[in-house]
Amino acid sequence: MSRRVDNPFWAFSQALYGREGVAPACLALQERFDLDVNLLLFCCWAGSRGRTLSRAQLERAVETVRPWRDAAVRPLRAARRWLKFQTLADGALSEPLRQRIKAGELEAEAIQQEILFQAVAIAEGRAAPAAVAANMVAYLGVLGRRPTTADIADLAAVLGACCPALAPLDAVRFLDG
Repeated sequence: MSRRVDNPFWAFSQALYGREGVAPACLALQERFDLDVNLLLFCCWAGSRGRTLSRAQLERAVETVRPWRDAAVRPLRAARRWLKFQTLADGALSEPLRQRIKAGELEAEAIQQEILFQAVAIAEGRAAPAAVAANMVAYLGVLGRRPTTADIADLAAVLGACCPALAPLDAVRFLDG
């Protein structure tokens, strides 16, 4: 990953994803309707820089990373998940391979973020919780999804971690507005 240390989006994503409640919320959204966590994090990063993404920008971002996601990230994720629950080989035999695949999956996600970072320029600016929320809801719209109560709860967890000064109820209001 050392070649991406100068990518502020990657650094932002690692910090945000590591905050309490973010990983489970992102994974729940991913499982519920195949949301791309890297794109959700991109929505947060843009909003944290005060930028509201247009539907056209989000559609372009989705299409830009789709080939990489489909050919690299998803197959690695599928292999890692399969290895976790497979019963053919003893766990002691398969776990080292699963860990290497997990590291490869993380590297593939970092490359996807680099592709996104280079494809959609986001200038620095002042953090705007409303922009983060608008970006996340707009991304769901691009996916043809209107947020459910469960989606809003997970999005609010991510928004709250992205904008720690935001009260939890305000996060929900931004998303359910």
